[in-house]
Amino acid sequence: MDKRYWTPEDYGNVIFQIEYHTPEGEEFPRISNAETAAIFRKLVDAENYKVVLEDPELGLTFKTESSEKFFMQYKSMSNLYRVMDRQDKYVYPEELIEVDKFGLGVQVRYFALGNERIKKESDSPDARATKEVLNSNEQTIIKNFNVYLEHIEDEARFGSSASLLADGITTHFFELIDSFPDANYAAMATKAAAMKEKTQNNELKTALESLLAKIESLQKPA
Repeated sequence: MDKRYWTPEDYGNVIFQIEYHTPEGEEFPRISNAETAAIFRKLVDAENYKVVLEDPELGLTFKTESSEKFFMQYKSMSNLYRVMDRQDKYVYPEELIEVDKFGLGVQVRYFALGNERIKKESDSPDARATKEVLNSNEQTIIKNFNVYLEHIEDEARFGSSASLLADGITTHFFELIDSFPDANYAAMATKAAAMKEKTQNNELKTALESLLAKIESLQKPA
């Protein structure tokens, strides 16, 4: 906790301690626990990855490899906090949302750096084969983001914390679209429209409406 920023290796150590050394009957670090809230906040602090992945002085290969490590640690955290109780509700609903929002931010940089590296290492960045790989990567991250939207189908599992999902949409989905403006967001628009009809949460409805408007704004006139 004395370190200003955590590396992927720090994440690995902390996640291991939480998973295997939390005493039986005790909770994982969580926001509502004054004794462990600082640990959880440190886990989901976006500055941990931004300080590395957005540093112009660091090499592209190093940042790309670091982004993959952060992405893998995010998946470990998400699995850790995805536990449900006997009523099929999340034990750590607020924490799971914060973890997955952390993951959305990591992924934008992970895929952007990956595509940048592909273009840099390609003999012909404008070649059809290269563009197909880049487009495929863009569709992969869009599919990953759609998984976040699927949380809305299970919003009952989040209880009163469900409205917190809205921030992930208005923040990180917009960042995704701004980072990959030429990608095909048809599948995301379809998913968002379906979730808008399904949700009973007004904050989520508003966030989804904003997302649909953002996607629609990308459409170029014929």
